[in-house]
Amino acid sequence: MIIKKYTHKGKGYFKGFEHIFEYFDDNRKVDINTTGDIICRIKKRLDFYSNSTNENIKKYLFYWNNWLRIIVPDGINPHIDKGQYFVNKNYQLLEDNNLLTHNKALFLLLGLNAFEIGKRIKNFPELNCEQEPFHFPELELWRTEQNQALLTSSFFEADGKITSEKLKLLAKKNNFFTKSDERLKNRNINKDTAEKLHKLLKEDGFIDGEFNEIWQWKTYRNQLAYLARCLEIKKILPPNCHKELSNYIKDPSTAKKQLRNVEDPKDQKHIEAIDNVIKQLTQ
Repeated sequence: MIIKKYTHKGKGYFKGFEHIFEYFDDNRKVDINTTGDIICRIKKRLDFYSNSTNENIKKYLFYWNNWLRIIVPDGINPHIDKGQYFVNKNYQLLEDNNLLTHNKALFLLLGLNAFEIGKRIKNFPELNCEQEPFHFPELELWRTEQNQALLTSSFFEADGKITSEKLKLLAKKNNFFTKSDERLKNRNINKDTAEKLHKLLKEDGFIDGEFNEIWQWKTYRNQLAYLARCLEIKKILPPNCHKELSNYIKDPSTAKKQLRNVEDPKDQKHIEAIDNVIKQLTQ
């Protein structure tokens, strides 16, 4: 889990509106820009009503202003689970054997707070309608490709609900959920050793990136090749060391020559810099 802060800014017609994610995990199931975009669209549409003196519109805005405080799950309770409490509550809805309403399914596909529908998000307009909604904010939600996929799906039961299993199938078919990097699952170095290696490489300016993501190599490619061989010699990596190291560090080169065929550095300073990292790692 890597918690970051991110500001999504609206584009084109929605320029001038933004949403700040104070606490978001970069492994969240829905791309942060998908969620940020729909929130900026909704804010723009609500702004259209902002100067209305109509009492019904004022009441409508009151509801939406309350919903907006909790419609994005990231960071609602920043002191619990690093702001991921409601994110995890939403992920639980995707566990097997859950029945979901159309609105809950849509919120999950958009990275919104489906868990609070019927709780703090009460009386939210139904979006499983064939006709376009009257108000602009709901219209933005209704027009999303996620909602259109739900409207045309055959996965819904007779009672108008969809199982969590079928929702995940729909999401996979349409690439609505982000895919985790498979390389992260194939890491085999002892975690304490890997964390120490990451710290040493970052302090010496060899890499960028957080521990739980693929590290970006910043210096010479032959130093990366040499690092892999040194880690194999120290039995930290197995014989296919260059392939194993790719689960941690991205080879920056686009050359056809494979990293395992790259020769060691000619410059003794470049060798000594890597040797120093290995020495500290194995102390």
